[in-house]
Amino acid sequence: MSAAEFNHLYPVGTPVLAYPGIRPEDGPDDDTLITRTRTEARVSGSGGDVIWVDGHGAYISLTHVDPISEEQWRQARIDRDETTTARRAALLEAVRTRPTGWKPERAAFALKRLGFGWVSERTARADLEALASDGHLAPVTEVVIRHYDLAGGAS
Repeated sequence: MSAAEFNHLYPVGTPVLAYPGIRPEDGPDDDTLITRTRTEARVSGSGGDVIWVDGHGAYISLTHVDPISEEQWRQARIDRDETTTARRAALLEAVRTRPTGWKPERAAFALKRLGFGWVSERTARADLEALASDGHLAPVTEVVIRHYDLAGGAS
């Protein structure tokens, strides 16, 4: 779909699923954004049809943006929040069994083993940071490597 066609069908603020990397059917990706368009679509300097969405700093190809209904948008956000809560609880339990040295790569691997499918290191990092923010984990800074341990030391 061209930028002009997209703009004719979908105004700024349209709810969308956006895939900054690759589409999910093409393989695992860092993220699926449940968001809204924040600009009209346009042609990029390289000639591709692109759009900017809320919560993402770069443009995304229109081939990686799926408009959805308001109800689908609301349900996707509910589903994402429930999945995030379950994933973080499972990660915290994994940390409790081995309380030191949790980096995003290790967390992503553990989550895959726990049945959460492919989880990006960016998502795993956000989960570790959220658990630290909630007081469950303590960030540990070494020379250049940062990892997370169970707060209050190993128990």
